[in-house]
Amino acid sequence: MGVDERKRQVLFSIVRDYIQTAEPVGSRTIARRYDLGVSPATIRNEMADLEELGYLEQPHTSAGRVPSDRGYRFYVDAIGGLPELTSAEAALVKKHLGGKLRGQGLMLEATARLLSILTNYTSIVITPAQARPKLRLLQVIPLADHRAVVMMVSDNGVVANEVLTIPENLSFDDLAEICAYINYQYNNVSLDRVQFADFSGRMSARIEAFERAMDSLIANLERRESDRVVLGGATNILNQPEFKDVAKLRAILRVLEEHDLVFKLVRTSASNPASISIGAENPLEELKECSIITATYRFGGLQTGHISILGPTRMEYPRIIALLSFVSRFISES
Repeated sequence: MGVDERKRQVLFSIVRDYIQTAEPVGSRTIARRYDLGVSPATIRNEMADLEELGYLEQPHTSAGRVPSDRGYRFYVDAIGGLPELTSAEAALVKKHLGGKLRGQGLMLEATARLLSILTNYTSIVITPAQARPKLRLLQVIPLADHRAVVMMVSDNGVVANEVLTIPENLSFDDLAEICAYINYQYNNVSLDRVQFADFSGRMSARIEAFERAMDSLIANLERRESDRVVLGGATNILNQPEFKDVAKLRAILRVLEEHDLVFKLVRTSASNPASISIGAENPLEELKECSIITATYRFGGLQTGHISILGPTRMEYPRIIALLSFVSRFISES
């Protein structure tokens, strides 16, 4: 049994009605609100078939149906032309994201804030990956007990320190010599290009501990994934009737606090069909009743980032897709 045109009309009517009301939809409601040209009894039969096919679900406390994740996916995949933004929405985007915001940080923070206001959902902005930091200064400072502090300064002024236990066969003077060479050879060079193969002969087998310290310093200087996440309207989830359950709400808010998880979640959504993850398509159990819609943008014509909206599966998909498309184009062309 497939989804013929009438079943499709019934399913889409239920999806649209449930998105607006958050209440299970019955056959009489569909017959009254949508001109499908068939009786409530016929609609009821079609709803039973759609439930059997997995496109609808029936809550225990209601005779009406609600869309399943599969039903939403069928609906989303069938979306054709997108609605135009209202003139007020387009004006707000141009006003708040226009030329006065010169810096990337200000632009993307404003984007997250504006999207959360326009949608009443939670917005997520993943900022573009930055160029790897460059070495400005490497210094070693002796401590007691055959230890030293290795300090590294990057070209953007960030400082990282690592305490190193100096191997018995390596002196502090040896470390100072290594630092002096690296400062000379690799000044203003990307950190990932620093090579230790240059140290041959007497020091080649004795700088493993120093290399490990350098790896740790470089990792500390480079931006973590979590630093690239900007949230807007994280508490908007409180406004959704699906999440009145306190335990369920807390679980979602805990996920939003873990920016590394949010980063990976958006990257997963961006790889899904039409950049939309619906319900169980999300990898995290806490978000099985949420959908994430993601669009890609370019900043400065080169750097690529993502903007997303997270909300209930009962989401206004065409409007949100249209809004994200408009905003991503606006940022990319600014």
